[in-house]
Amino acid sequence: MSERKEVKPLGILVALLIAIIFYLLGFPVSEQAHFVLVIAVFTGTLWFTEALPLHVTAMFSTVLLIIFAGIAPATAFSQYFAPTIVLFFGGFMIARAMQKHGLDRQIAFGFISRIGNDPAVFVLGLMVVTAFLSLWISNTAATAIMLPIGLFAVTKAGLKPLQSGFAKAVVLGIAFAATIGGIGTLVGTPPNGITVAGLAHEGIEVSFLEWMYYGMPFVVLFIPIAWFILMRVYPSEIGKIEIMREKSKWTKEHKLILLVGALTILAWVTSFIHSIADAVVAIGAVILLYVVGLLKTEDVSKIEWSALLLFGGGLALGAAIDSSGLGSYIGSLLVSIVSGQAKFVLFLLVLAFAVVMTLSASNTATAALLVPIVLPLAKMLGVGMKQLAILAGMGTSLDFLVPVGTPPSAIAYSSGYITVWDMFRAGIFITISGILLLAGMAWLYW
Repeated sequence: MSERKEVKPLGILVALLIAIIFYLLGFPVSEQAHFVLVIAVFTGTLWFTEALPLHVTAMFSTVLLIIFAGIAPATAFSQYFAPTIVLFFGGFMIARAMQKHGLDRQIAFGFISRIGNDPAVFVLGLMVVTAFLSLWISNTAATAIMLPIGLFAVTKAGLKPLQSGFAKAVVLGIAFAATIGGIGTLVGTPPNGITVAGLAHEGIEVSFLEWMYYGMPFVVLFIPIAWFILMRVYPSEIGKIEIMREKSKWTKEHKLILLVGALTILAWVTSFIHSIADAVVAIGAVILLYVVGLLKTEDVSKIEWSALLLFGGGLALGAAIDSSGLGSYIGSLLVSIVSGQAKFVLFLLVLAFAVVMTLSASNTATAALLVPIVLPLAKMLGVGMKQLAILAGMGTSLDFLVPVGTPPSAIAYSSGYITVWDMFRAGIFITISGILLLAGMAWLYW
């Protein structure tokens, strides 16, 4: 496989030309809002074309906001260590401890070894375990852990890439379950954090437990739906599989990490009692992992800093869109399109728009652009800001159509066991089901 280019000059040129066009066009907004719009268009185009690494584009946009839009450096750069980013930093460090000491693999094999040898049940088991892991570690890591386990069963059965329905169900099931599971908790996937940070700018706090209130029921309901669709689109051509069993003992390190993780989760879900911020709990967990020797200095360099930098740049851009008044202007334009629609139809439109955006950009980049627009839209429509923003944030994780939408889908495609058409063939039904389910839950349950 050829190495992916980090810089695409053509993409940069396209972004620059589009930004110049928006600069020359007249808009009924303040000069600062006009500059923020131009920078947002430039940034968004770079994100969509991936002309630069996403986190580099995020940092670049922050510099442009300071130089051209008059955003104070202290205001812009403070977003890079906002409470939500601190929370994700803690989540990444806990995940690093799990991966370093093999706890993630231990949990995976522990569950898989107890599943029966029916192929359909095996796929469901893979999906449940993957979704569970994705609640606490990144969906990318969850996919990387579970895919070799699934492919081991495929190769044991003598099935060939691109030809086996069972193999396609295994690969897609793991990828889709990782994406779905990431919706369930605040630390599951970056768009969740971007959404909560955007709401925090409006003075609306969403705790770890409250996010689970919205996300977990969806995950629990959607996993079996996605599995059912996969089994219908790609039924297994074999009647029995060989279950993998890996002989390994639970070490002291495993038990200590489980204890720290359990205490952290307990503190997160009981924040309404002790009022300690989720970010503070996360940092406390990291300190404890260092104190008991489960993390070392070098581990801090092995987490996803690029994701954290992308968060920071996205939050800085979102804050500028809000403070400059640009968000209100864009919201007013959207109101003319969606006003008068029933709430359920509005939810469907927001989710469909989020999915369409992720067809050409990552769900993280989409969330960074979409959430700042949705917030003023909710104000103008008289819809709950929290409700609509969370809906939009979760909606960016409902693209199961193409590999670019989410990292798990990209990993699945790179396995060589599926084509883009294979993903789309099952993904179109799963995406539509996810949109309908989430819109329905937001309408009836939220």
